[in-house]
Amino acid sequence: MKVDNDYIQQAIIAREIIDLYRDSQDKIGTAVSLDVLCFAMARLTNCDKVDYPIIDWDDLASNFDGIATSQDSDVSSIRKIENDIASTYKKSLKIIKQQLS
Repeated sequence: MKVDNDYIQQAIIAREIIDLYRDSQDKIGTAVSLDVLCFAMARLTNCDKVDYPIIDWDDLASNFDGIATSQDSDVSSIRKIENDIASTYKKSLKIIKQQLS
């Protein structure tokens, strides 16, 4: 799969956003901000108008929104969302590694 520079830059941004969440102490507070960032990225990249976006920013925004609006007792729901986020992270790493090879 040939990836252009825009896709690589999106993968790097996604990786960094997810790292910010993973490294934060206040997961819910951080998720609120990252939800807004991902929603903005979705609008900038028109990912809702693309059949298979390289990074689905709408999904990533929804994931962070799900965490931001969750209750502390929703541990299993949060773990599921974090697994979805981990999948996006792996996809981003794969894109970045392809560029380096």
